Amino acid sequence: MSVNACAIETSGLSKSFRGVRAVADVGLHVPVGAVYGLVGKNGAGKSTLLKLVSGLTPQDAGAVSVLGRELRPGQADSRLGVLVEAPAVYGRLDAFENLMNRALVLGLPNPREACREALELVGLDARTAGDGRRRVLWPRGAYVDDLSTGLRQRLGVALALLGSPEVLLLDEPFNGIDPTGAASLRDLLARLSRERGVTVLVSSHVLAHLERVCTHFGVMRGGFLVRELTAEGLSDACAVHLVLRVDTPERAVAVLAEELPGLTVRVLPDGALSVAAPSGDEPDRRVLSQTLLGAGIAVTELSASQPDVEAELVRIIDGREPSRSAGEKNVWGGDVSGPGGARAPEPGPGGAPGPGRG
Repeated sequence: MSVNACAIETSGLSKSFRGVRAVADVGLHVPVGAVYGLVGKNGAGKSTLLKLVSGLTPQDAGAVSVLGRELRPGQADSRLGVLVEAPAVYGRLDAFENLMNRALVLGLPNPREACREALELVGLDARTAGDGRRRVLWPRGAYVDDLSTGLRQRLGVALALLGSPEVLLLDEPFNGIDPTGAASLRDLLARLSRERGVTVLVSSHVLAHLERVCTHFGVMRGGFLVRELTAEGLSDACAVHLVLRVDTPERAVAVLAEELPGLTVRVLPDGALSVAAPSGDEPDRRVLSQTLLGAGIAVTELSASQPDVEAELVRIIDGREPSRSAGEKNVWGGDVSGPGGARAPEPGPGGAPGPGRG
C-alpha cells in the first residue's frame, strides 16, 4: 500500500432517518497510520458516520472502503476494531469474562493471553477486571454493572483492541474517564499508531484530548464533512499574530495595506486589529509601530496572540472560517468537494442540510 494510501475512504456517503439527513455526501480520507480526530457539535453526524464505516448501519448512498477494499452497505470488516457509543457488554459478567466471550467469537488462537494483553493496555487490573481463574470467592472481579463509567469505557477500548485490528474506530472514548486515565488513553493511541502502524479514527467533544494526540482532523457540521486538515495545517492556521488598538482602525488598515502589503490585517469585532505575517512568525513590532506613527495614527495597545488550536477548531466548527473554492484539495491530497466536484452546501438553520440536500 502506498505512503499516501487511505486506511478509510468514503465517497458520497449519506444516511437519513425518517426523512432527516444525518450524514450528507461525506468524502472522508483517513491516511494509513494516522490518528484522525472527528470533531463537531452534538448532532453533527459523527457517531452516525462511524456506524456507517463500521458496518453497524447501512448507508442510503455512497461507498466505504477500508484498506483498499470496498465494503457492501452494512458489511463488517475483521480488520476493524470498533467502539461506538456505549460498549456492548454483559453486565453480570466481569471484564475478563466479557473479553473472553469476544475472543472466542473471534477465534483467537490464545484467547486468555490476548485478553490479558488488552486489559494491560487500557490499564485495568486483575482486581477490577478479573484474572481468568474459576470463580471461587465472590468477587473475583467486579461485575461490569458495578464498574464506573470510566472503567466501562476502558473495557470498551479493550474489546476493540482484541484481535490486533489494523484500524480502530472509537466514538467518544474519553467519556467519563478521569484525567489520569485520559492521559493514558491518549498515550496508548499514539503508541498504537507509532509502534504498530494502527490507524485510529476517534471522535470526541473534548477538543483538548484530540489536540494532543491527533495527526489529522475532520470537522462535521449539520451532517456534512466541511473540512479536513492535518495537525500541522491547523497549527499554521492559528499562527502568532499581533493585536493592535489604534484611534482610527479603518485608516490604519489602509495605511498598512499600502506600506506593508505582505501583512494580513483584519478588524476584529471589538475594533482591534489583527496583524499576521505570511510566514506565520510574529510581525516586526517596531516596523509596524513606526509605520502607523509615521502616518499620524496613535497605537494605544500592542500585544501578541498565542496559537490556540482549540479556538481554531471551534471557529471552524461554528462556521466562522473563510470560504474555500469548489474542488480545492485537502492538505494530504484528497478532494474536499462533493461528488462530481460540487462543494457540499452549508447546513441550513438548526443544522439541517442546505438547499438541494433535502
